[in-house]
Amino acid sequence: MANILIIDDDELFSIGLSDVLESEGHNSFFAPTLTEGRKLSQSRDMDLIFLDLQLPDGFGMDILSSLKNLPNSPEIIVITGALEEENAEIAIRKGAWDFIKKTSTQLEMKLSCIRALQYRNKRLALQPMHREDIIGNSPVLTRCLEEMTSAAKTQAEVLILGETGTGKELFARALHANSPRREKELVVVDCASMTETIAGSELFGYRRGAFTGATSDKSGLILRAHGGTLFLDEISELPLSLQKSFLRVLESHTYRPLGQTHESCSNFRLVSASNRDLDTMAGKGRFRKDLLYRIKTVTIHIPPLRKRVEDLGQLVRYHLKNITRESGLPYMTASPDLLELFTKYRWPGNVRELVNTLKALVASAPTERVLYPSHLPRDLHARFLKSRQSVTSHPAGPDQTRHGHESSSKLLENDWKTYCDLTREEYEKRYLLNLMKVCFNDIQKACGRSGLSKARLYSLLKKYDIPRPSKVS
Repeated sequence: MANILIIDDDELFSIGLSDVLESEGHNSFFAPTLTEGRKLSQSRDMDLIFLDLQLPDGFGMDILSSLKNLPNSPEIIVITGALEEENAEIAIRKGAWDFIKKTSTQLEMKLSCIRALQYRNKRLALQPMHREDIIGNSPVLTRCLEEMTSAAKTQAEVLILGETGTGKELFARALHANSPRREKELVVVDCASMTETIAGSELFGYRRGAFTGATSDKSGLILRAHGGTLFLDEISELPLSLQKSFLRVLESHTYRPLGQTHESCSNFRLVSASNRDLDTMAGKGRFRKDLLYRIKTVTIHIPPLRKRVEDLGQLVRYHLKNITRESGLPYMTASPDLLELFTKYRWPGNVRELVNTLKALVASAPTERVLYPSHLPRDLHARFLKSRQSVTSHPAGPDQTRHGHESSSKLLENDWKTYCDLTREEYEKRYLLNLMKVCFNDIQKACGRSGLSKARLYSLLKKYDIPRPSKVS
């Protein structure tokens, strides 16, 4: 038995559809306006909503996303008097299950309802028991959660890909929490923070006397993950010299700590993450192809925030609640103007950038109960306004790019992935050169200004052949 809401001002049609639904054993509810439809959907959990487009107080498509983002994420079937292909495409992209005409037969209506509810039951069966802090119900995020939940039930190696700040570690933690290994430890390894000289001892461990300074035995991270999950964050930064050794560990689940004569065993499940294109890196010899094939039995692509803007409101509410609680302040809400400004921004730093922005907002207006764009710190406000203007401005001509007047033929010398990789490296090197210049080659200052660890900074300087100070300050 399902709860089904019909939002339609055609009373005869609604009564007829309601009779069909109730004859199948479902509970049906009727709302003739968008306003009443919102109230009913918020006061009672609905499994399915039939949504008309042309209503007395507005256009049904305008509330489709908010209906999908309800806590129970109901399925939506859009109904209309005239089947318009453009609206049908928009509705499906916003997460609607189906788009049908009112002139459809009762059998067609019933079949669409049955299929939608069957799909919903399967989807709910795949919903994770533990989502950690993964917030949102957008179709792209829901798809990732379903993929994660399916993978959690197996022992397959999982590779999580996504831009910086999208929440790859949150997905890794949720995967572990929903797996049979949840009672054991999730061991997080930040490959980007480990230098080549210490990575081996950190992963494999060592025995007393293995090297100068090894005054006692130390268990490695691989042993700590025995029975649980080993999460290699930013695996693209794992030194090539260690990739071969780690591939052998994956194949046999045996390894040899430094200074030990016999091998040890560790039964761990591997989850990896990267914000880089590992296929391109493997093609250039910067990442072992055989290791890549082993770690990506299952691949989950986490969408950037700009691809799931419909989750923004829920994310803002969730993180504002946490930030104000941790600060001992009354709960704050974001004004519609502020949310609209947020939707026009590209969020290159994704959810992490959003959280930092909200922290800055709360810090700048600790006595306010409703936050407006004017409460943003001046530099942030200027950045958001500039972003909004760039969205509405005309795009550059065919021979112009953000690098200047670069010919289109030159741009197309490389494929898309290669071009993005080269562009990223160009900016990374330029950033590092300027960083060391303004910090007068002072490593301590450079780390403080960039937020990089000393190990990571030295690794990047070596990668781009940038002169490094001989002594760590």
